[in-house]
Amino acid sequence: MNKDLIEIDKLYRSNKFDEVINKTKSLIKKGKTLSPYYNLLGISLDNIGQTEESENNFKEAIKINSREISHYSNLAMILMKQSKLNEAEEILQKGSEIKKDDIHLIYEYGKLKRHRKEFLLSNRYFEKVYNINQNFSDTLLFIGKNYIDLALETGDKNYYNLAEKKLLESSKKFPDNVDADYILSERYNYAKDNKHQKIMLSKIENIKFNNSKQKSVIYFALAKSFEDQKKYSQCAEFLKIANNEINSTIDKDPILNFNRKFNNLKYMFENLINVKYLNDNDLYQRKIIFIVGMPRSGTTLVHQLLASAKEVDGIGESTVMPVFFDSVIFNKDFFSKVNLNNKLNKKYLIDISNTLGKNFDIVAKTKKTTLVDKNPSNFFWIGFIKLLFPHSKIIHTTRNLSDIGFSVYKNLFGVTEMDWSYSQKNIVEYINIYLKTIEFWKNNYGNSIYNLSYESLIQNKTEETKKLFSFCDLEWTEEIFDFYKTGKTIRTASVNQVKKPIYSSAVKSSNNFLNSLDFLKELDKISLK
Repeated sequence: MNKDLIEIDKLYRSNKFDEVINKTKSLIKKGKTLSPYYNLLGISLDNIGQTEESENNFKEAIKINSREISHYSNLAMILMKQSKLNEAEEILQKGSEIKKDDIHLIYEYGKLKRHRKEFLLSNRYFEKVYNINQNFSDTLLFIGKNYIDLALETGDKNYYNLAEKKLLESSKKFPDNVDADYILSERYNYAKDNKHQKIMLSKIENIKFNNSKQKSVIYFALAKSFEDQKKYSQCAEFLKIANNEINSTIDKDPILNFNRKFNNLKYMFENLINVKYLNDNDLYQRKIIFIVGMPRSGTTLVHQLLASAKEVDGIGESTVMPVFFDSVIFNKDFFSKVNLNNKLNKKYLIDISNTLGKNFDIVAKTKKTTLVDKNPSNFFWIGFIKLLFPHSKIIHTTRNLSDIGFSVYKNLFGVTEMDWSYSQKNIVEYINIYLKTIEFWKNNYGNSIYNLSYESLIQNKTEETKKLFSFCDLEWTEEIFDFYKTGKTIRTASVNQVKKPIYSSAVKSSNNFLNSLDFLKELDKISLK
């Protein structure tokens, strides 16, 4: 190994990804184009979320050295992250032609089959990896996850038992791989069983965690165990540690972005938008029901109820709207699409409608006439929804703000999507932006936004669901309340509630923490305004 490569490898092992990127790019610019440079560059770019650039560097590594198997497994991994499953399979096949039984390729095949929801086949690959090398710490974790997904998909509770066995084995054999503990914490009721809680407490006493993410995961899991046991002060203290650990890794102010987004939207709809000049016939025709609001406001429950209707395909938390508009709204080119009357170009808006429609068609699993999208953050785009999707319905779910705040604070989300959720201050500020945005849209489209209270739905499920279904032009039947018995699953933080009937235990759950989490009192004050 040459001197430069030794240095880069040392930086990588120290998680100094920015330095790896700068160093390798500098060497490549000087004409030093060794495949390990591109490989380490690709891995480092992936670690900072630059997946497309990461992909290009792995491809370059293969061009330089097509016999190195690790380049193929790394490229397949990054392609799967982008949902390019067919491309990933092609790369794995090419790698297998060079070395059929490479353990890293087998491992990536297991992940590929999991992506395709072929859970039993996925487990065969992971079991093969584990039988070859028991030091692959994630294999048991993935096997456990697959069994949980099978239980959700089939309703067979035996899969839960198999999942628990594998996850416990993972927790004990790989104590610093705490994802297994987090998943187990979601499954257990610690009021009845605290054996696993003792295991986790032992871990925080005896293990020096390598990074903030690891530490936060085990503290979130422990917080849940204390809440189950009604030990609310301990729960609150562990939640503070868990959230602070992740928040310490966030180097930007997420709230600035949301305020900018709101101001841009307000400007557009006050100055550039004329909703009257679009012809419905030119726009995307499929009906979409958008469930919007705050995360943890009941969007998952409403999605499951609506998805129970025979003519409906529930697509979960689709990213179609935010991915498109987050790039468009801050794009200067968007503001150039205005005509002489200082209004957005009609053809441009029609093109957006049909482009987004095609993306929804790709996400949808069926050709059913109605789709349900439950991405809560779509509240930002209500005006565009009304403009671009004339047949759409908008359901705005509401819930006690303190309950929302607490539920957000106690859950582990993706840092990229919800970087605001790990700070009490940021949660309050995000809720204020949400309320401000909703108020703006209500002033413009109030009559076409259906407000549904989570508390009312829980207390009067029949009456409220009948009104909801009537608004959505769907046929109501008593069978919709059996949604938890179906094989339909959605990927959401509320996944463990999906397979339960409607329950009321979450109502006013934040009251237990008003004296230990200050931001909840602030949210109560906002609610009273």
